[in-house]
Amino acid sequence: MDTCDFCAELSNFYNPSRRDVYQVQCPRCGEYFITREALVNLKNSTLSDRQRINISGWLNENKQFEINTNNLDNLLKIKTPSFHERADKILLEFERMTEYAGHFVQCFAETSEVFYGKPKSYLSVGYCLNSHEFKEILDFLKDTKRISFSNTNNKTCKITAGGWEHLEKLKKINADSQQGFVAMWFDTAMMEVYDKTISKGILDAGYKPHLVPDREHNDKIDDEIIAQIRRSRFVLADFTGHRGGVYYEAGFAKGLGIEVFWTCRKDDINNLHFDIRQYNCIDWMPDNLAEFKKRITLRIESVIGRGSYQQA
Repeated sequence: MDTCDFCAELSNFYNPSRRDVYQVQCPRCGEYFITREALVNLKNSTLSDRQRINISGWLNENKQFEINTNNLDNLLKIKTPSFHERADKILLEFERMTEYAGHFVQCFAETSEVFYGKPKSYLSVGYCLNSHEFKEILDFLKDTKRISFSNTNNKTCKITAGGWEHLEKLKKINADSQQGFVAMWFDTAMMEVYDKTISKGILDAGYKPHLVPDREHNDKIDDEIIAQIRRSRFVLADFTGHRGGVYYEAGFAKGLGIEVFWTCRKDDINNLHFDIRQYNCIDWMPDNLAEFKKRITLRIESVIGRGSYQQA
């Protein structure tokens, strides 16, 4: 057992392969990987408490992320989500634990920092520095009638009718759409990657890939592209080649609240614009496209669930 360098919880560190990479199983951050060099750099860095909890929260959301010297600086720049965003994250976590409407789930004890069900992980789910900050979010959820506590104690709560209504609003953005819009560089080699890998990975997740066929090579953003993004369940944006149109389309989708999946060829990933480097980008190599396809499918299914589209 060793101490997690982000949340200070006792965690298990393993080195399951010959690579200089540790597999960390933390009760608060979840499972993540970190290279030996990045770990040394981290221990020599001075991080604020807020930086640590922001990274912990991000790792909790992006399971099995590998931290290395190329992305460590970007993790240090992760911004704290707004109070309302953090409240939504906590409510969504309660939903994942709820087995049926009216089910009381274990949450928080006022008199200590003991968390029930998932010890202390709620702190990371809500990007909370401590139990006092977490309690403020719980009070907000209670005051807005999204949760209610048990009459016997404050250790359990349930999602109220208002909470279920709010959850539906959070999820209704194109929830019925089976289309996944693909934003990418229209290079000849990239089109081959799309045909053999990207489109098939999306299909395997149960969604219909959509690529605007008459797209200009000068990154022109036309009404057809905007319309298709608006009606899509998600956008898969591959930043290989770093075309301006791809950045625009991903940002446009993000502004609408549409889920964006980020990918980039591994040898080009260090050129990503700093504004998006904090996202969990799927890297890939041309000599291992089967793994890339698999990761696309798993990432889509883990974030938004499996679709029902079946190719004729």
